[in-house]
Amino acid sequence: MLLSKLFTLSVIIVGATADFHLRNQVIVNHGYSDISDEIFDNLSREDGDFINFNINKVQIANGSACDKCKSRIINAKNLVEQNPDKEHLVGLLLFKNCLNTQWREACQWTDFFVTTSSRNEQRFNDDGPDAGISSISNVNFYDNDFLQIIKRFNTSSEYDLETYCYFKGNKACKLPATPNVTELFDLESWWPKKDSKYNKPPVYTNNSETFNVLHASDFHIQLDYKLGAEGNCTSVPCGTSSSYSKDAPGKTYNFTDYYKSFNSDVSGNDISFYPDSHYDENAKFSKGDYYDFPQYFGWSFNKAPATSFGAYLSDAPYLLVNNSIVEMKKLHQEKNFESIIFTGDSFSHNGELANPDELKFSEAAIFNSINHYLNGVQVFPALGNHDTMFRYAEVAPRIYVSNASYYWNEDYVTDLWVNNGWFDKKDADAIKTHYTGYSFTTKRGLKVIGLNSNFYYGDNLWSYGETTTKPDKFGIWKFLIDELVDSESHGQRVWILAHIPSNNYDVLPIQSHIFAAIVKRFSPYTIANLFFGHTHRTQYSVYYSTNDTSKIEDALTVSWVNPSVTPYTNFNPGFRYYEVENESFNIRNSFSYYFDLNGTFTNSGNEPTWKLEYSARESYDPKGTWPKDAPLNGTFWHSYVSKYLWNTTDTHFNQKFMNNKYRQSPLTPNCTTAKNALDNKCFNDNNCFLYFLSDDNINCQKG
Repeated sequence: MLLSKLFTLSVIIVGATADFHLRNQVIVNHGYSDISDEIFDNLSREDGDFINFNINKVQIANGSACDKCKSRIINAKNLVEQNPDKEHLVGLLLFKNCLNTQWREACQWTDFFVTTSSRNEQRFNDDGPDAGISSISNVNFYDNDFLQIIKRFNTSSEYDLETYCYFKGNKACKLPATPNVTELFDLESWWPKKDSKYNKPPVYTNNSETFNVLHASDFHIQLDYKLGAEGNCTSVPCGTSSSYSKDAPGKTYNFTDYYKSFNSDVSGNDISFYPDSHYDENAKFSKGDYYDFPQYFGWSFNKAPATSFGAYLSDAPYLLVNNSIVEMKKLHQEKNFESIIFTGDSFSHNGELANPDELKFSEAAIFNSINHYLNGVQVFPALGNHDTMFRYAEVAPRIYVSNASYYWNEDYVTDLWVNNGWFDKKDADAIKTHYTGYSFTTKRGLKVIGLNSNFYYGDNLWSYGETTTKPDKFGIWKFLIDELVDSESHGQRVWILAHIPSNNYDVLPIQSHIFAAIVKRFSPYTIANLFFGHTHRTQYSVYYSTNDTSKIEDALTVSWVNPSVTPYTNFNPGFRYYEVENESFNIRNSFSYYFDLNGTFTNSGNEPTWKLEYSARESYDPKGTWPKDAPLNGTFWHSYVSKYLWNTTDTHFNQKFMNNKYRQSPLTPNCTTAKNALDNKCFNDNNCFLYFLSDDNINCQKG
């Protein structure tokens, strides 16, 4: 085998595993300059024959989509096992097989992660804030993640195969029934038997005192946001130099028509075209000078030119990010926040243009801006699925991957958090070991546990293949359970925070069931609340002691899913804060804030006016029947919200709930059909999320 003849572009190796001996590397660029065809052309005859001979055998020609998907995994593993000296070619073979049936972009993103562009610079530094990978332009086919998953895939498990083919195979297989995780993994052995004394509510002596905690999530700063770019585009996110609309306006079109759909009283001089608007270090806003787009480009150059504070189909421009944090600073001066929860996602949704430098800049911009404008406030952060690079949402288990370069971003953000004073330097190694997971006890005695939720996320390739045999290969469940057992033994209350809600439709069901089992075991007197982001919606979900969500007596605790700062897609920017009880750390009330993004399109570039959208207590219990000194626990949400949402004839309440989720956006979905029934979109979005297991959420979906 003449590996020296293989086409090689780089020797940078990322993601190599400790137990795999690397051969010569074949590296493939991505995007418009993709040269994978040239790599195939430059293979040795022997290697080319191996691929051509086996490419039609790796996937059966006949059968259902599910059978074809499963056969690809089974046959690929057989190829690796039968031809260990050719295993480095299997990833390339599978990629070529994928190209025969799918778009190149789908093949690059689903399993192979050929995700970077040639404009990136390769640089390694020994120390300082830029240590590790600064930027990388290539991905290695011959030792990529997918090959490592194939080698370990439990192909004897129909559940593992069908789960992969449902989530990663574009629903080629139906979602398989989730096994009983308590029996399959003997979950009862994961923790000590619960002492009867932990089934009784603690006695509090000073629980009437309250304090305030801010919750922000999903900034998604869009570094390539361009004023005047198409803001109502065909391929989202919009507001970039490459954004376009298939419904391109004609010469007679006037883009003020788009703005008039939100505000009929619009003139050309009102439009917010102020490219130099910014906040200084003292939080003072400077609008800058108006840029006259119509003078230079006319009135039809774009369907909806992007304005200063963002668009409903774009992520958050830098100006919006700083505006929201400055608003949090103003509210802090009034409410005196003791801490801030940030449940992840700093980077934009435009992964095609992503590189590590932009990710690091985005993370530093968000964390450092929060630290600057709210200096001295303790922050409890979490990483989101977009806070990874260059493998989208990837977390590799350390039991398989020991190469430090694979975890450069976890190391980088941990150092940012430590440098901002949010964690002690002595705790940095433990945080990095747990993939940015941590345990922190506040001065009041509350334990806050932060988790990296990418390990149970459906887009993380490393989560597949061993779900029925290695349910905790990341070690996160053991970390969480150990912390909860310790807190239970000391009568300590706990908050858990992560980015992705454990009941969301994109969470692997076995992991969702394990999470729910842990919550059941340690609720309601150890776990007080859970906090998430990710969906961009203002949501909640109740955990029950059984799988029957109809019984109020089974309600245990509640998860709070926070609104996003980014308007993507069709939301008004928002955040909220909680009024928290001093000893129980239950939430007495929550207060949601927002501003009308459409109001900034034509307000002459002035700052938006943030306002209180609603308090949960007053909005959902307007008659004040819930006791004033009682927290907004699972029983409250079951009684005052879930019960009314499940009354699907009450489209008015469903619409109210949806309006709150979208922060009163003019683009909020209409919940009532022409036949005066509840629209499926609202049912799926409102009702299905009430289930606390991801497979129940998935199976609930209509249409």
